[in-house]
This record gives sequence, structure tokens and C-alpha cells, in this order.
Amino acid sequence: MKKLQFLALAILPLVFAACSDSNSTSTEQHEHFEVEGWRLYSAEWDTLYSVYHGKETANLEGLKVNANCMSAHIHVKFLDENNKEIAGPSDDEHSLGWDVGDSKIIDIHFEGGWGFHLKGLKEGETTLILKVKHHDHADAKTPEIKVVVDKALDADKCPFQEDEDED
Repeated sequence: MKKLQFLALAILPLVFAACSDSNSTSTEQHEHFEVEGWRLYSAEWDTLYSVYHGKETANLEGLKVNANCMSAHIHVKFLDENNKEIAGPSDDEHSLGWDVGDSKIIDIHFEGGWGFHLKGLKEGETTLILKVKHHDHADAKTPEIKVVVDKALDADKCPFQEDEDED
């Protein structure tokens, strides 16, 4: 029995070494997208939110929408180690992801690429974390972003109208 345990312990490191071999002939080499910050812009390119090296810009209005309304398009940009904007990944392996603190307050409508709309569901505050998804994990993510949903407006008073063919 001790020989079997010894053999199992001797083989285990070889299995892990083979799985992590950087000289592997596998074609499954994936590029990770690393960023030092994020910047969110309104449809008119006003800065709504910015974070660099974990420090958020305090004097920005932040993300707001009215209940019963859809926000205008929000553009997502990324910041490199020099605080310069860089393009998001353009391959099929990366996509925009998110976690909403309270999904009864807001919903996210993905716009494609690196943009989205907020849909105000009911008045209140919640948080949003944006992510660069890469297969089954996130290459990068924002800190919690505060989102405020103001009082409900009639649909005809919303600044941005949701397309009729959307769900």
C-alpha cells in the first residue's frame, strides 16, 4: 500500500508540470487583456466615470437614469499604464460583461462591442461592475460603480427612447 501511495505522490507533480508547460504544443494559447483603468462616456462623449490604478475620479456625475427610461449609449474605453486610452479587444474571445448589485433597480442592454444602455426599472441606488470577459473568467473589472435611478418618467418624457423592436 505504501508503494502505491508513493507512486501516486511521485506522479502528481509530473501531471501538474505537464499542464502548466509553457512550451506546450497546444494551440490553446490565449492573450489576456490587461488594463490600468476604465473610462465611461455619454453618447455626447462627456466623461461619466473614470478609474485609474483603482482611484476613481471624484468630481464626475456618475451613472444616472430615470425609472421607466433607457439611458443613451454609454461608451466604454480602457486606460493603459500611462493613463492613455486604448482600444478594447476586437477578437471573438473577449466581450463586455457585468454584475449588477440589485437587478430590480437597473437592467443592462448590451449594445455590441464596448457599449451599453442602462434601463431604469425602479427608483433607488445600486452598483455595477463592468468586466472584460475572456472565456470563463474576467481579464479586468471595474470597482463597484454607483448607479442612481431617479424618479420614474412617462415614456414620452424619457430623453432616450427604447427601440420598439427590443424586448
